[in-house]
Amino acid sequence: MGFRVVLVENVADIRVKLDNLVIRKEGKDIWLPIDDISILVIDNLKITLTARMLCTLAKHNVGVVLCDQEHLPMGYYSSYDNHSRMAKGIGYQINCSRGFYDSLWQQIVRYKITNQAKVLKRMQKDPKVIEALLVYAEEVQAGDPSNREAHAAKIYFNELMGTTFSRGNEDLLLNSGLDYGYAIFRSYLARLCVGYGLNSQLGIHHHNEYNRFNLVDDLMEPFRPFVDYYASSLLEGEEFFTMEHRHQLVNLLNHKILYKRKKMYLSNVMEEFVSDIAAYIGGKEKMLEFPDIDHYVEEEDEV
Repeated sequence: MGFRVVLVENVADIRVKLDNLVIRKEGKDIWLPIDDISILVIDNLKITLTARMLCTLAKHNVGVVLCDQEHLPMGYYSSYDNHSRMAKGIGYQINCSRGFYDSLWQQIVRYKITNQAKVLKRMQKDPKVIEALLVYAEEVQAGDPSNREAHAAKIYFNELMGTTFSRGNEDLLLNSGLDYGYAIFRSYLARLCVGYGLNSQLGIHHHNEYNRFNLVDDLMEPFRPFVDYYASSLLEGEEFFTMEHRHQLVNLLNHKILYKRKKMYLSNVMEEFVSDIAAYIGGKEKMLEFPDIDHYVEEEDEV
């Protein structure tokens, strides 16, 4: 699979030639092999994409994120089906029992809340809140019927961002950073699900009939704290959500983490995780390893 996340923010002519994406900017052509691209982020309303280009990108499993005039992702385009055994994978997803999915959701929520606690510890927040989160993580039952996830989220964001913080407040700068970072991660996971033969509509816990990405939203949960930590650090003391901030959030996929005893890009960790989830649902994997914020080494390479 591709590894580059390409962000286009200036007016440019984009075309496809010989399985390359050619971006013409200020009289110069930039050639990028399409097989190297994982996500194309279009953040300029004057850029035009052709049907031929979209078909070629879908054929190579390149996801396309479209941003609005506020520079926030508003839409995502991906291939519909490019896995040779998609029907078989969907069969595995359908045949898994409710008990299996409830147990899997329990694991996901526990690791998400644990990572939230580790974010607060990393940022030297109130030890009492950290301890409360760890207790919530231990209390998560199969299927999370007591909604420990929501209870944890409330005290987590209050401690991380302050009691006046609200995820629904569009006027808060941090929300722009979180929305942007989440959207990039969500798009990346969506293309991975397609690539590994998983139907993104068939969720583990999310079952919204209008949501094409129920499964993606489930698999996002353990990764959200990485965005929380980096976005809050990046935007602390800032007044505006700038182009540079967007570049840095896209580049978060190229930050490194220790995973399975190896130092890996976060994008590669996501791919390993989705691959393991597919194998786990298919009965070929007995244990899952989740990303750990404690193993985030904060090193990065350029996009």
